[in-house]
Amino acid sequence: MTTGLLLVDDHPLVLDGLRAALERYDDITIVAEASTLASARDQMGNPAVDVILLDLRLPDGSGTELLREAQELPAPPAIIVLSSFMTPQYINAVISLGASGFLLKTAPTDEILAAVAVVADGRLAFSADQIRMSRIVGWAPLTPREHDIIAGIMAGRSNDELSADLGVARKTVEAYLSRLFIRFDVATRTELGILAEREQLLALPVDRRR
Repeated sequence: MTTGLLLVDDHPLVLDGLRAALERYDDITIVAEASTLASARDQMGNPAVDVILLDLRLPDGSGTELLREAQELPAPPAIIVLSSFMTPQYINAVISLGASGFLLKTAPTDEILAAVAVVADGRLAFSADQIRMSRIVGWAPLTPREHDIIAGIMAGRSNDELSADLGVARKTVEAYLSRLFIRFDVATRTELGILAEREQLLALPVDRRR
């Protein structure tokens, strides 16, 4: 019995590398590839897709949206997140959103194959270290406003520019920044921007209820 894979990544070299590494195995079938969230959505419901290898950073949205939407399918495929980053926030978030496994993009082929086999069998492919890491910090989504402010900081926008961009008072921007500094234990806008890039905070979903 073969396992049908959907490969989702916006970098052609990554897709080429995954395809070349995996299609040599008789028990693996590359059913489809997608480089955008929209195309991944179109392929996700294909009954031939058993497992999705998913990058969260896509040009038209976050792969976390696909994780959420997959849970609504009658028979959802298992999803293994492939990422260049492995942080407590990332691991905790993908577990919370229903992923079946997590691998770095640098993982060797045999590790990817082993994870695919595990999740295709209905089990989880998280290492003990990843489970321990996820318990270090409970994932709390950013609000849309927090997301916009961090995005503005990373784009080099000043507090006055953020105030104009978002249509709020400068003091409101400063209040958000103060709370973000406390939440992420940083002291400056630069430190917050560096942490957001390192932790890939903007690739995680926001809590639109808040």
